[in-house]
Amino acid sequence: MAIDFGRMARGIATGYIGQKLANTAANDELKAGIIERAGINFYENTLPEFQKKEKSREETYKKLSARYGSNVAEYMDQEGFITGNPNDYANIVKELGANDNLNETKLKAYLEATNAGSYESRKKGRVSAIQDREKFVTGNLSKNQIGDMTAKLFLSTDQTMTDASEATAPKTMTEQVTVPGEMVPGTPIKTMDTVETKEVPLPTYEDIFGDGLEKQETNFFALSLADREKLQGQSDQQYKTIFTNKLTGDVEHPRVYEEAYRDLPDNEKNAQTLSQYSYNRYFRERYLPESGFTYGAVSEGPKENSFVTAARFTINILKANDPNDPSIDEIKADLKERLGTNDLSPYGL
Repeated sequence: MAIDFGRMARGIATGYIGQKLANTAANDELKAGIIERAGINFYENTLPEFQKKEKSREETYKKLSARYGSNVAEYMDQEGFITGNPNDYANIVKELGANDNLNETKLKAYLEATNAGSYESRKKGRVSAIQDREKFVTGNLSKNQIGDMTAKLFLSTDQTMTDASEATAPKTMTEQVTVPGEMVPGTPIKTMDTVETKEVPLPTYEDIFGDGLEKQETNFFALSLADREKLQGQSDQQYKTIFTNKLTGDVEHPRVYEEAYRDLPDNEKNAQTLSQYSYNRYFRERYLPESGFTYGAVSEGPKENSFVTAARFTINILKANDPNDPSIDEIKADLKERLGTNDLSPYGL
């Protein structure tokens, strides 16, 4: 019996084509799934997160500009201190304090030398990048044009979008220095002064904002007693203005303070009234930070926890009224027990 090779070839070809069509359909289904996942991820996660961070960035930048000036805000933005985190502003204010040691000349020289653009230009770069990703989602993906970018952009964890500087930041900058002329030996003639241009290192953060040693001046406990009492009085007046009920004339303490006071150990609760506790918390947590001051030990020592901070403040208030108040020893005894030590000197107590 003769073998019909033509029929066999047609059968093989038919089987191959059928398998190819099946594979193509499966691949198309896979691509459709990827497209759907990519779109959902972009519009439900990537884009909203980007918009949220941009809003936070802008708010932080504007607050810094209003408080410290546009150059400081520019520096903080281009150097990555403004990240889009809601805590950025508070963290920067905590670091800079009153910013009394700012060297404007060095800051301006740094910004000119790095030439990293402006806040607006960096913002445009970030917006352009997110728009490119959106075009990829709505354009190429919808045409099933999926390549290597897919895995990088959509199938792995999104990376935080960062700024692309308009120029690579240099390590040095130029500085013009005047070289005084010299007397010509044996004559009353002096050569003319000359101006030379030389390369110098870029100003460091410490060069611009200070080395931190001066920041003790912004620490509440480094101030004189008169200055501490002045700040406390201003805080108390502000507290009354904010929390006094205008109809009844009564001070209505924030609920969170009242609840925290009720949860205090008996010895701490007996050492202070609800009003004293509320005024003190507002002073430490709101008034001082917003005024550019820190609250804590001045000297280096063990890391301070909230119990030490609260104990110190309460003791200082008690001492101001009566240096021999027996409650002071009770607070110290309780603190020693909490810390597991008999020596409070490292904490300034």
